[in-house]
Amino acid sequence: MSTPLHNELATALAELREQQEKIATAVDAVANATTTVAAEDRMVEATVDGQGKLVELKFNGRRWRDLAPKELASRLVEVIGKAQEQAASASAAVFAGVMPGGAAPSVVDFSDPAALNAEIAAMFDAAVKEWR
Repeated sequence: MSTPLHNELATALAELREQQEKIATAVDAVANATTTVAAEDRMVEATVDGQGKLVELKFNGRRWRDLAPKELASRLVEVIGKAQEQAASASAAVFAGVMPGGAAPSVVDFSDPAALNAEIAAMFDAAVKEWR
């Protein structure tokens, strides 16, 4: 026969595992996300990953060759910055319902989502062992 305390513990553990799954899903979403932004004139495009790291830079046409170096650099900085801002907003939206404050932790390395999810699972397993 189950005791009320045992039932509460089982419910808490089930909620903990559900939260773990939500975090794992969020980690995978951010790790696999990309954001691409083009300049208004479509001359250059920047693609960043879910953490805002530049993964691709594309020059369309040949008009960019006529720009002064300073002007081209300014356009690149602007487009890359917009892509990074959009990626940060998208990552924050993914974590909104999962993390306190709704933001992805800035110190988390999403480059190996499987290892990160394994680390999270290990933390949850350790918490479960403490409760038993």
